[in-house]
Amino acid sequence: MISRFLLSLLGIVVLATNGFAAPDNPVRDNPVKHNVVVELFTSQGCPNCPDANAFLADLAQQENVIALSFAVDYWDYLGWRDTFAMPAFTARQYAYGKALKYSRIYTPQIVLNGRKIYKGMHQSKIRKAIEQNASHTGPVDTDVPAVKARLNAKGQLVLDIAGKPSGKVAIWLAAYTPGTQSIEVRGGENKGKSLVQVNMVSGMTKLADWDGNPVHMVLPMPGEGGCAILLQAEALGPILAAAKVET
Repeated sequence: MISRFLLSLLGIVVLATNGFAAPDNPVRDNPVKHNVVVELFTSQGCPNCPDANAFLADLAQQENVIALSFAVDYWDYLGWRDTFAMPAFTARQYAYGKALKYSRIYTPQIVLNGRKIYKGMHQSKIRKAIEQNASHTGPVDTDVPAVKARLNAKGQLVLDIAGKPSGKVAIWLAAYTPGTQSIEVRGGENKGKSLVQVNMVSGMTKLADWDGNPVHMVLPMPGEGGCAILLQAEALGPILAAAKVET
């Protein structure tokens, strides 16, 4: 899965910085609404998560929303091992808590653009925050970090990144399975239920650190069929820009 992806990535990534040619397609064409990254930390063992999963599935239909589900593993001890959970996702949630000085970690929990944590059931607050984060339209500031992602004729993922970050920024790739999946839970708090989950993340890959020079990458499209590219400040800071590609 991700391990095979990384092996192939080593031979294909091209960075266009300093002495290399500029990207074929400029990142900034016309002013558009900003993409908003909504990360849901969820568990098949959590009785309050099915409603949050449905909420995220609804948000995922919005054009400017990049909706990602991260399954955590701290509910597994109650009798059902989450089929998508990974310790790395639990660690990501705790790291957000530390970075945002939020002492209580729980499910369902939503992190918006790496900047603020919400209870997963606070739908009206989250919808309002998404609109506020997405509505900055107008003249394009070429110093603001931006990422453009597309597939080329060979089915490869092409990334173009530009802008002037104010600090250390990492380029992350989140591989996920687009759309919904139905899981029959046979133990734990949701025993006997059929849970619908959306855009389940299977792995996070750090592609590179970014210093503000223009970047052009050509790499394999993850086999899961979906990926989100996140420009995120160090130590799980704010997500400065994001894009997604689905096959």
